[in-house]
Amino acid sequence: MVKNNKVKNEYITSKDLAEQTKIILGAIDKRFDGVDKKFNDAREELYSVRTELKADIKEVRDELHSTKDELKTDINNVQTLIDGYVKAQEDFKQDFVIMKEEMKIMKQILKEKLGVEIRAF
Repeated sequence: MVKNNKVKNEYITSKDLAEQTKIILGAIDKRFDGVDKKFNDAREELYSVRTELKADIKEVRDELHSTKDELKTDINNVQTLIDGYVKAQEDFKQDFVIMKEEMKIMKQILKEKLGVEIRAF
């Protein structure tokens, strides 16, 4: 048995290509619209995070400047206390030197006038 196959020749027309192109481009556009939306959402989130980071950095800088000012004040206070202490020690040293010399003179006078010699053990 021989079958008679009729082959139907169909040609693709430019109208068919134009329609297929529209369908393909429409699908691509739809896909890119989704990508664009995700990209824009990510960009907005990035700007939001950037704004928050800038605010945090400003807050840290302000706190650092405040701490720096407090530290300067504390250092100045300590320096004033140390200067006062050193001055008191110098005054004490000068008084001690004067008193030591006066004691030598008093010992000399006691020895000469009363005949009493004072010695340390």
